[in-house]
Amino acid sequence: MTSFATSTFLQVIFASAIVIPIVILWVAAVIDVIRHGGSGLKIAALLVLVLVVPVLGPVLYFVFRPAPPTSAEDVYMAQADRRRQAASGPVGPRV
Repeated sequence: MTSFATSTFLQVIFASAIVIPIVILWVAAVIDVIRHGGSGLKIAALLVLVLVVPVLGPVLYFVFRPAPPTSAEDVYMAQADRRRQAASGPVGPRV
């Protein structure tokens, strides 16, 4: 088995061509999960998926994530739904 120090230049370039895109995909998935995750439990579950399965997790996340609203009306309606859900929740601490 050759050590990394005795690797050829082409082996290093080939390994970098595989590792660098995977790291970029992983970091992009983590940032997107944190930015658009939603509730705390949903963010935690998606981060576990992305971090535990480093190649397949981000790919599955980007394939199955919901599409963001496209028009200004859709954004307004989504915000109104979130406000309505927050207003219908309980007020004060649970006893």
